[in-house]
Amino acid sequence: MTSTDTTNPRRKSILKKIAVECADLDSCTSSDHTHEISYDSLSPSSSESESERTSSAQNVPDDDEQSIHVKFQSIQIRNYDMTLGDNPSCNYGPPVALDWSYDDAGSIPLDDYEESRGTRRKIYQMHLNVIHRKRILERTDVTKDEIEYVVKEMKKIQKNREKTRMMLPFWKLEDAAESAKRKVKRANA
Repeated sequence: MTSTDTTNPRRKSILKKIAVECADLDSCTSSDHTHEISYDSLSPSSSESESERTSSAQNVPDDDEQSIHVKFQSIQIRNYDMTLGDNPSCNYGPPVALDWSYDDAGSIPLDDYEESRGTRRKIYQMHLNVIHRKRILERTDVTKDEIEYVVKEMKKIQKNREKTRMMLPFWKLEDAAESAKRKVKRANA
Protein backbone atom coordinates (compact mmCIF):
# COMPACT_ATOMS: atom_id res chain seq x y z
CA MET A 1 0.00 0.00 0.00
CA THR A 2 1.01 3.59 -0.37
CA SER A 3 2.32 5.62 2.52
CA THR A 4 -0.07 8.53 1.79
CA ASP A 5 -3.23 6.61 2.84
CA THR A 6 -4.95 7.54 6.09
CA THR A 7 -5.76 5.04 8.82
CA ASN A 8 -9.37 3.80 9.02
CA PRO A 9 -10.03 1.05 11.62
CA ARG A 10 -13.52 0.32 10.24
CA ARG A 11 -12.07 -0.36 6.83
CA LYS A 12 -9.47 -2.66 8.34
CA SER A 13 -12.09 -4.73 10.15
CA ILE A 14 -14.20 -5.11 7.00
CA LEU A 15 -11.23 -6.20 4.95
CA LYS A 16 -10.08 -8.55 7.71
CA LYS A 17 -13.52 -10.17 7.68
CA ILE A 18 -13.33 -10.69 3.93
CA ALA A 19 -9.82 -12.13 4.26
CA VAL A 20 -11.02 -14.58 6.92
CA GLU A 21 -13.94 -15.62 4.71
CA CYS A 22 -11.53 -16.14 1.80
CA ALA A 23 -9.22 -18.21 3.97
CA ASP A 24 -12.18 -20.34 5.12
CA LEU A 25 -13.20 -20.98 1.53
CA ASP A 26 -9.66 -22.13 0.56
CA SER A 27 -10.19 -20.96 -3.01
CA CYS A 28 -11.28 -17.37 -3.22
CA THR A 29 -11.16 -15.28 -6.37
CA SER A 30 -11.82 -11.59 -6.62
CA SER A 31 -15.21 -12.26 -8.24
CA ASP A 32 -16.38 -14.19 -5.13
CA HIS A 33 -16.67 -10.99 -3.10
CA THR A 34 -17.57 -8.27 -5.57
CA HIS A 35 -20.90 -7.84 -3.78
CA GLU A 36 -19.12 -6.99 -0.52
CA ILE A 37 -16.44 -4.67 -1.75
CA SER A 38 -16.28 -2.40 -4.77
CA TYR A 39 -12.86 -1.44 -6.05
CA ASP A 40 -14.17 1.81 -7.50
CA SER A 41 -15.38 2.98 -4.09
CA LEU A 42 -12.09 2.09 -2.43
CA SER A 43 -10.25 4.71 -4.45
CA PRO A 44 -6.93 2.86 -4.71
CA SER A 45 -3.87 4.77 -5.71
CA SER A 46 -3.54 5.35 -9.43
CA SER A 47 -0.14 3.63 -9.52
CA GLU A 48 -1.62 0.21 -8.63
CA SER A 49 -2.54 -2.06 -11.50
CA GLU A 50 -5.75 -4.16 -11.57
CA SER A 51 -3.82 -7.33 -10.71
CA GLU A 52 -2.26 -5.63 -7.67
CA ARG A 53 -5.73 -4.58 -6.50
CA THR A 54 -7.21 -8.08 -6.77
CA SER A 55 -4.23 -9.66 -5.08
CA SER A 56 -4.38 -7.12 -2.28
CA ALA A 57 -8.06 -7.95 -1.76
CA GLN A 58 -7.24 -11.64 -1.50
CA ASN A 59 -4.26 -11.17 0.82
CA VAL A 60 -5.58 -8.32 2.92
CA PRO A 61 -2.83 -6.90 5.10
CA ASP A 62 -3.60 -5.69 8.62
CA ASP A 63 -2.35 -2.21 7.86
CA ASP A 64 -4.67 -1.51 4.92
CA GLU A 65 -5.43 2.18 5.19
CA GLN A 66 -8.00 2.92 2.46
CA SER A 67 -11.53 4.05 3.27
CA ILE A 68 -14.97 2.99 2.08
CA HIS A 69 -17.43 5.67 0.95
CA VAL A 70 -21.23 5.50 0.80
CA LYS A 71 -23.22 7.96 -1.28
CA PHE A 72 -26.97 8.57 -1.41
CA GLN A 73 -28.17 9.92 -4.73
CA SER A 74 -31.96 10.21 -4.67
CA ILE A 75 -35.05 9.62 -2.57
CA GLN A 76 -38.00 7.56 -3.79
CA ILE A 77 -41.28 8.91 -2.41
CA ARG A 78 -44.31 6.67 -1.90
CA ASN A 79 -47.79 7.57 -0.66
CA TYR A 80 -49.19 4.64 1.33
CA ASP A 81 -52.89 4.09 1.97
CA MET A 82 -54.11 3.83 5.57
CA THR A 83 -56.03 0.86 6.97
CA LEU A 84 -57.19 -0.62 10.24
CA GLY A 85 -54.18 -1.40 12.42
CA ASP A 86 -53.36 -3.72 15.29
CA ASN A 87 -51.28 -1.58 17.65
CA PRO A 88 -52.49 -2.14 21.22
CA SER A 89 -50.82 1.01 22.54
CA CYS A 90 -53.63 3.09 21.05
CA ASN A 91 -55.45 4.36 24.17
CA TYR A 92 -58.90 4.92 22.75
CA GLY A 93 -60.59 4.02 19.47
CA PRO A 94 -59.33 2.02 16.52
CA PRO A 95 -55.65 2.04 15.60
CA VAL A 96 -54.57 2.82 12.04
CA ALA A 97 -51.61 1.49 10.07
CA LEU A 98 -50.04 1.77 6.64
CA ASP A 99 -51.54 -0.50 4.01
CA TRP A 100 -49.49 -2.58 1.59
CA SER A 101 -50.71 -0.63 -1.45
CA TYR A 102 -49.02 2.62 -2.38
CA ASP A 103 -48.74 5.21 -5.15
CA ASP A 104 -45.26 5.95 -6.41
CA ALA A 105 -44.82 9.72 -6.24
CA GLY A 106 -41.49 9.59 -8.05
CA SER A 107 -37.87 10.10 -7.23
CA ILE A 108 -36.02 13.34 -6.46
CA PRO A 109 -32.36 14.09 -5.82
CA LEU A 110 -31.38 14.06 -2.15
CA ASP A 111 -30.14 17.66 -2.15
CA ASP A 112 -33.41 18.96 -3.66
CA TYR A 113 -35.40 17.07 -1.03
CA GLU A 114 -33.32 18.42 1.85
CA GLU A 115 -33.74 22.00 0.58
CA SER A 116 -37.53 21.77 0.13
CA ARG A 117 -38.72 19.54 2.98
CA GLY A 118 -39.21 22.26 5.58
CA THR A 119 -38.89 21.88 9.33
CA ARG A 120 -39.40 18.53 11.03
CA ARG A 121 -42.62 17.97 12.92
CA LYS A 122 -42.59 17.54 16.68
CA ILE A 123 -43.66 14.20 18.21
CA TYR A 124 -46.97 15.61 19.47
CA GLN A 125 -47.77 16.85 15.94
CA MET A 126 -47.58 13.29 14.60
CA HIS A 127 -50.16 11.84 17.01
CA LEU A 128 -53.56 11.12 15.51
CA ASN A 129 -56.53 11.61 17.82
CA VAL A 130 -59.50 9.22 17.78
CA ILE A 131 -61.63 11.51 15.60
CA HIS A 132 -58.93 11.79 12.94
CA ARG A 133 -58.33 8.00 12.97
CA LYS A 134 -62.06 7.32 12.56
CA ARG A 135 -62.26 9.74 9.62
CA ILE A 136 -59.33 8.00 7.95
CA LEU A 137 -61.03 4.62 8.37
CA GLU A 138 -64.34 5.98 7.01
CA ARG A 139 -62.58 6.62 3.69
CA THR A 140 -61.44 2.98 3.48
CA ASP A 141 -63.45 -0.20 2.93
CA VAL A 142 -63.25 -1.20 6.62
CA THR A 143 -66.63 -2.09 8.15
CA LYS A 144 -67.88 -0.96 11.58
CA ASP A 145 -67.92 -4.61 12.70
CA GLU A 146 -64.22 -4.96 11.88
CA ILE A 147 -63.46 -1.76 13.80
CA GLU A 148 -65.43 -2.95 16.85
CA TYR A 149 -63.68 -6.34 16.77
CA VAL A 150 -60.22 -4.75 16.61
CA VAL A 151 -61.06 -2.32 19.44
CA LYS A 152 -62.22 -5.26 21.63
CA GLU A 153 -59.02 -7.19 20.87
CA MET A 154 -56.89 -4.13 21.68
CA LYS A 155 -58.68 -3.70 25.02
CA LYS A 156 -58.03 -7.38 25.85
CA ILE A 157 -54.34 -6.99 25.07
CA GLN A 158 -54.18 -3.78 27.13
CA LYS A 159 -55.77 -5.55 30.12
CA ASN A 160 -53.28 -8.42 29.82
CA ARG A 161 -50.41 -5.94 29.69
CA GLU A 162 -51.72 -4.20 32.81
CA LYS A 163 -51.92 -7.55 34.62
CA THR A 164 -48.34 -8.28 33.61
CA ARG A 165 -47.21 -4.86 34.84
CA MET A 166 -48.91 -5.47 38.20
CA MET A 167 -47.30 -8.92 38.58
CA LEU A 168 -43.74 -7.87 37.66
CA PRO A 169 -42.59 -7.30 41.27
CA PHE A 170 -43.75 -10.81 42.24
CA TRP A 171 -41.92 -12.57 39.38
CA LYS A 172 -38.61 -12.24 41.18
CA LEU A 173 -40.09 -14.00 44.20
CA GLU A 174 -41.55 -16.72 41.99
CA ASP A 175 -38.20 -17.25 40.25
CA ALA A 176 -36.40 -17.45 43.60
CA ALA A 177 -38.93 -20.01 44.88
CA GLU A 178 -38.57 -22.15 41.76
CA SER A 179 -34.79 -21.98 42.01
CA ALA A 180 -34.87 -23.06 45.66
CA LYS A 181 -37.25 -25.91 44.76
CA ARG A 182 -34.80 -27.17 42.09
CA LYS A 183 -31.87 -26.96 44.51
CA VAL A 184 -33.77 -28.99 47.13
CA LYS A 185 -34.60 -31.66 44.52
CA ARG A 186 -30.92 -31.86 43.49
CA ALA A 187 -29.80 -32.13 47.10
CA ASN A 188 -32.26 -34.96 47.76
CA ALA A 189 -31.35 -36.86 44.60
